[in-house]
Amino acid sequence: MKKYLVHSIFAMLGIGAVVAFAAQPPAPPWFTWITVVNNNDVMPSSQKKFNSYNQPSVNVSGLVVIRARSRGGEGGGGGGGDQGNQPVHGIYTRDMGVANSPVVRILDRKTEVPQPNNAHYPPDNPLFTTFIETPSFPRIDMLSDTIATRGNHQPVWTYGSEGDETRAGSTGIYTNPFGPLITGASKLGAVPGFAIFAVPGLEPATMFDVFPGAPAVTGGNTIVFKGNFTVDNVGKTGVFYRTLENESIVLDNGTELAPAGGMSDVVLIANNVETVIPDTNPPKIFGSTSPPSAANGQVVFAGFDYEDAPTLGGIYLAPLAETPELRTLVSIGGRVPGESVKATFNGLGEGGAFDGRYVGFWGAWGTETETVRLYCPTE
Repeated sequence: MKKYLVHSIFAMLGIGAVVAFAAQPPAPPWFTWITVVNNNDVMPSSQKKFNSYNQPSVNVSGLVVIRARSRGGEGGGGGGGDQGNQPVHGIYTRDMGVANSPVVRILDRKTEVPQPNNAHYPPDNPLFTTFIETPSFPRIDMLSDTIATRGNHQPVWTYGSEGDETRAGSTGIYTNPFGPLITGASKLGAVPGFAIFAVPGLEPATMFDVFPGAPAVTGGNTIVFKGNFTVDNVGKTGVFYRTLENESIVLDNGTELAPAGGMSDVVLIANNVETVIPDTNPPKIFGSTSPPSAANGQVVFAGFDYEDAPTLGGIYLAPLAETPELRTLVSIGGRVPGESVKATFNGLGEGGAFDGRYVGFWGAWGTETETVRLYCPTE
């Protein structure tokens, strides 16, 4: 599959252009590499060493955020119970702009899920519900120290009468725009008192089922994310954002939950319920959307008519605003730069990079295929 990048990141220099007749001293390196963390480092709040990592994110000031794990145990863990020899899983940062800076724990399996959280797991555990896993990888705001990460856990909220109790909220998006970790989005939108977490525009209040991919963060306090939900037993999806405030969540009875992100609602950018793919005639509703990237008050995402075999759609730019106008950046059927006039994109990747000005993505064209067989080694 061929790839195309809108704005080149690296360039090939002098290949086959110079013939040397005498040995030359090696050129000085362009960069001085510094280790962020490796397997010799002990994980904060643990006696275990780092063992494996997901891809990192970094802002312009050199603050790096990673998802990392240790060895040990049989998996599981979380919930605040006795973790014994269970592996440590967590989210960590290190400020590479400061010499000898420490590795800082944002959360791990011993961390209580931020409010809303009134549940104990197991019920006799003195701790409120703690994290189990952080799917995908964390991301960081380009111009601030705010990170965003998904988190899975046991249900965090109990309600109803004794003996007829309901538990809810087993996943969410977590962030730290004001210092402490807070809940940015949660699977609590259908729970009385938590309509701020509901899918926008639907009645009755509908919860998000899951938040696929890695959430984006921008502006210091705005999370941008893909969310899946269900309407009439049919799975739906979309791209949304929520701007957080350094205020409590206030329940109907006046109870204030803090620290929290205030009472702002989730806002729709595009979904496959009502949003029309730009420049389609007759109008065609999106069939799928992708996890977004965001910077400088704007969001970029991919959307198609059919996710597996798209015939319409592309990559779109939108402002973070109510009912935003979508601008097409590249589309299925659009011409491939640098190729013949007959070369048009027939596939575009869901993942992309965006810094507020430039967008990087991969695209495919042509009909050439190649069969690659992979054989597992004999154990």
